[in-house]
Amino acid sequence: MKKLSLIKYMAGLLMVSGAASAADLGNGFIDHGVCSPVSSNKGATVATDADGNDMLVCILADYRGANGIYTVTPATGKQEFFALPFAPDASYAVFSSLYSSGNRYYSLHSSRLTEFDPAAKKFRVFPTHRGMGMAMTEADDGTIWTVTYPDSGLVGFHPETGRFRDFGPLRKESWAQYHRTIAADDAGWLYFGVGNTRAQLVAYHPENGKKVEVFPENERPEGACGVVFRAENGKVYGTVGPYYNQRDTADAFARAKAIKPAPQWYEFHRGESRKIDGPPQITLRPVVTGSQGFYNYRMRDGWKVDLFNPVERRARFIDPQGKSVTFNMEYPSEGAHISTVAATSDGLITGGTSFPMRNYVYNPADGTMINRNGCVQWNTVLPWKNHVFVGGYNGGYLFDWRLDEKFDGIPRFAVQARGNPRYIAHAGKALIRPHVLKITPDGRHLLMGGTPEYGHTGGGLAVWDRGSGDFSVVPNRDLIENQSVYALAMLPDGRIFGGTTVEAGTGGKVKSKEARFFQFDLASRRIVWSTVAVPGAGTIHDLTVLPDGKILGIADKKEFFVFDPASKQVVRRWNSGEYGLAAWQQGPRMFVRDGDDIYVLFKRHIVKVDPERGGFGAAVASPIEIHTGGDCLDGRIYFASGSRLYSCRLPDGGAAQSN
Repeated sequence: MKKLSLIKYMAGLLMVSGAASAADLGNGFIDHGVCSPVSSNKGATVATDADGNDMLVCILADYRGANGIYTVTPATGKQEFFALPFAPDASYAVFSSLYSSGNRYYSLHSSRLTEFDPAAKKFRVFPTHRGMGMAMTEADDGTIWTVTYPDSGLVGFHPETGRFRDFGPLRKESWAQYHRTIAADDAGWLYFGVGNTRAQLVAYHPENGKKVEVFPENERPEGACGVVFRAENGKVYGTVGPYYNQRDTADAFARAKAIKPAPQWYEFHRGESRKIDGPPQITLRPVVTGSQGFYNYRMRDGWKVDLFNPVERRARFIDPQGKSVTFNMEYPSEGAHISTVAATSDGLITGGTSFPMRNYVYNPADGTMINRNGCVQWNTVLPWKNHVFVGGYNGGYLFDWRLDEKFDGIPRFAVQARGNPRYIAHAGKALIRPHVLKITPDGRHLLMGGTPEYGHTGGGLAVWDRGSGDFSVVPNRDLIENQSVYALAMLPDGRIFGGTTVEAGTGGKVKSKEARFFQFDLASRRIVWSTVAVPGAGTIHDLTVLPDGKILGIADKKEFFVFDPASKQVVRRWNSGEYGLAAWQQGPRMFVRDGDDIYVLFKRHIVKVDPERGGFGAAVASPIEIHTGGDCLDGRIYFASGSRLYSCRLPDGGAAQSN
C-alpha cells in the first residue's frame, strides 16, 4: 500500500488528523511541528467557585511538566486556564494532589508546594527542597502534609496561619524512595510508607523530630512499598504490599485489603505500633487525595460528571434535569513528549508520546500528521517489512501493527487489542519497561529486552516465535544476574549479541558495577558467553552490525567500541570527545543507518561514524537540542526534541535509503 493511500485508509478512524506546520530552520533542518498537541490530566477534583457553583479543577501537564490549572463550571459554561506562576520541571512531576476541606487544591512538584484557590482563582507557591510530592494528607488541625521523592522529604503547610515548614529529607537510601500514602493520627504523629527496593513504615513527630521505623533492617520486605490509612477512631493502620497507583485513599485501602496472601497489618498511635490480625475493620477518615491518577468527581449541586477527557479535549456533564451538556475543552498545550521516532517501509514517520500515551504518524509527502490513542508508552518501535512492532511500558507489552491493513486503533486496555495493531503478549514483572526490540534475520523470532518491575533488579528477555505463536520470557537467572538486556545485534548467520545495563527497575537498587557484552543462544535460551566491553561503563545503549560483520556499540552515551565476533575481542575504542553525550531515550536509537553509512545523534550534533579508523567524519550542528532518535528516510534524518518532530539533511548528502 502506498503511503498516500495508507493515510486515507486511516483517516476515517477516531483520531486527530491535519497538516503539520513546518518551518525551515536553515542548514538543512526542518521543524515539522508538534506531533500530539494535547496535555495529560495529573489530578482532577470538584471544587466550589466564588458563587457556590461546583466546578471541575484539573492539573494539566505537557512535555514541560505540569504547567497550569484548567477549570470548567458546567452551570455557567465557563472554561478557564490558569498558567502556573513558575516554569515547571518535568523531572519532578505531579505524583499526588489533594483537595482540602478549605476548598483549596494542592500539589508539590518542580520543588514547589502549590496551592490553587478556585474561588479567588489565585496561586500561592512555596519553594521546597528538591523533589516532588508522592503522597499528601490533611491533618486534624488543617495542616497539609506532603512526603517527597526521592529521600522521604517532608513539607507541612497550614493554610489559615500561613505557617510553612520544610523538614528536608528524613531518610537516606542508595536508591530513590517511592511513597504512596501518608497519614496523621489525632495526636499529631505522621506516618508514611516507603518502597520499592525495601519497604518500610515510618512514624515521625514534626514537633520534636522523633522518628520510629517499624522494620529492623534485616527484616524489611523486598520489592514492596508500605501504605498507611487514617481511621475515624484517630489511629492509623498500615501494611506492606506491591507498588501501585491509586485513584484516591479509599481505592488504595481496598487494594491493600485485597492482597493475597494477606500481609501483616499494624495499628499506629502516638508513634507506637502493634501487630493486628488481618485487614482492619475501620471507617476511613475522609481525605480527598490520591496519586497521579487521582480524581474526585463527586459533585454536590445536582450535576454529574459523565465524561472528562483532557487528552481528547472532551468533557460531558449531566444537569439536575438529566440533560447532557458537552464541552470542547479549550486549553493551551505545547504537546506530549515524543518517546520514539521510526521510519516505516511505506515512507511514513511514526512513534509514540508519553503522558499522554499517544501514537503519531507523519507523512513527509503531504505534511499531514495523525495523532491518536497509543494506550501504552511506546518505548521501543521496530519497523520491519510491512510491520511495525511496538514494545510498551508499563508491563512489557508487545504489539504487531500491520501497515497494509486497516488501523483499528488500540482500546483502553492493551490486552483487548485483537485487531490491528494486535496485542501479542506482555512480559509482566520480569520486564515492564522495554528498551530494545530486534528480529532475527529470518524473521522468525522477535526479542525484547528491558528492566523489571518497580523495586527489582535484573530483567528478563522476552522471545516471541512468530511461527508457532509461542511467547516466553527468559528469567534473569539465565541471563546476566542483576542486569537487564538493553541492546541487541543480530548477525546474518543467526548469532545474537547484546549489551546490558546495571540500572535497576524504577526505585530499585543497583547491584552491579559494569555492563556486560554477551552472546545469547536462541536454542537453549541462555547466555553462553560474556565480557566487559567497556571497563567502568554502566550501560551499553545501542548496537549496530557493520558491513564487515563486526558490531559497533556505544556505552554510557559517549564510549564507542567495535567488537569482532570472530576473535571475540574489542578491536577499537574511542570517546565522543567534543560532541559530548548522545541523545537518549528509553528505547535508544542513537545509531541511524543510511545503507552502509552510520550516523550518531548527539544532543547538539549529527555526526557520521568512521568505525574503520575509530572516529567521526562529516558533522552538522543542530540548532535545537536532540532528545529522541531517530531514523533515516529519503535522505533525511528524523528526530525529536520535546514534543516536536524535526529532520535534517544528511550531513554529507548521502544516498537516499529508508532504514
